Amino acid sequence: MKVLHAHLAQDTLVCERFRRELAIARSLDHPGIVRVFDLHEHQGRPFISMELLRGRTLHERLVRGGPMAPAEARRVTLEICAGLRAAHREGVIHRDLKPHNVFLTDGGAVKLLDFGLARAAGQTRITSASAVAGTPGYIAPEILAGERGDARADLYALGATWFEMLTCTPWSSSAARPIEGRDGEALRRALEPDPELRFLDAGQFLRALGGGTVPPALSARPPLSSGEYDVVVHDVVRPRAPLRAVDEVLERLGTRAPSLWKLRLLGAGRAVLVSGASRRTAEAAAALCASHGLPATVRPFALRPRSEEWLARHGPWLLALLGGALTIALAALFGESARWTALGLLAGYVLSWGLHPPASAAPLSGLPEQESAMSRLAQGVARRASMLRKRRPHLAGLVREAEAAVLAAHHSANAAASGDDAQVQRLLELAATLDDALALEPAA
Repeated sequence: MKVLHAHLAQDTLVCERFRRELAIARSLDHPGIVRVFDLHEHQGRPFISMELLRGRTLHERLVRGGPMAPAEARRVTLEICAGLRAAHREGVIHRDLKPHNVFLTDGGAVKLLDFGLARAAGQTRITSASAVAGTPGYIAPEILAGERGDARADLYALGATWFEMLTCTPWSSSAARPIEGRDGEALRRALEPDPELRFLDAGQFLRALGGGTVPPALSARPPLSSGEYDVVVHDVVRPRAPLRAVDEVLERLGTRAPSLWKLRLLGAGRAVLVSGASRRTAEAAAALCASHGLPATVRPFALRPRSEEWLARHGPWLLALLGGALTIALAALFGESARWTALGLLAGYVLSWGLHPPASAAPLSGLPEQESAMSRLAQGVARRASMLRKRRPHLAGLVREAEAAVLAAHHSANAAASGDDAQVQRLLELAATLDDALALEPAA
């Protein structure tokens, strides 16, 4: 029996979540998920009757028994993943996966518990707008950043749980590196901060756990959202290599730089590449620059020099006028005012190219307040469909199906539609299918 505490039974929100857990859990029928039977009430306190399990939670096992052997940890992870796949196929996201919510029976079975924070496709959220659902240490970065999250957030939590099975310590990016081999590769992919670089679905994770081959993640543009940070590229001293790197970085960010901006960058040696970004977006863009050998720093608005924008906008004509004025004085001495004035104006204009381009003219600016995960996922599916159309023309039917799903996603990306979860799940399934099709060997 699962019974609400008396003081919680008076909370309408908690009671509603409790009833929803029953509805969700009863819809799931899988040996890796605890069976829930019915909702009862005694003296005003609701309680749920469920399958009787004998054993202990994974958390208790780790506290008392220490780290698991790699093979046993992989087996438990695989069985959890199978339960998650069954839930995800029904449109249910657990949202609070952790060792406390995994049960190891005396007979060796693994059961998923506690769908109290789960969300099913088509249901509205009943948490407050500012609440973050889940447990620290297992919450995916995109959820901490304020996004809604999807089934890939469960895979992140499973990765953190797997790491804890192996080490009995909370996951950290630095500690994950010593785990080598196929387990290390699968673990690091599950724990990618960017959901676009994780396993697309539980099926891919299961395949990796079983020793199968999973197509590598498709490179993805980082999430873009507005904020109070700039990304400044600097130390651009070699004309060709830096500009090529700038073009490559901007292509990954989904934009291009005007030729005039690039010329100003060469003259000044530094410029604002991304303006008005959130810290997450700015750090991702700076990391992207670093990966292409382009020095870049993240700068808060508060540290932007007040004179920078004004000089960048008005500096060229001011320097030109100053150069002209100085040469008029010199021209009076040499008697060739027209020639010297022209040369002075030209010299002042050339010197103005040493001024930084204005931040407002950055190639990437005017970012959305929050880019939805579904928009990024849809872009990834569209890229895969375009690649498949070129490489496998005989799979045109799959391409058309993917393009139709992308079109539907774009229509509802900015709307609070109740069907978004189902659309995201469909896009994830299509992305995984497209990856498999792209990984096929060419026909002889």
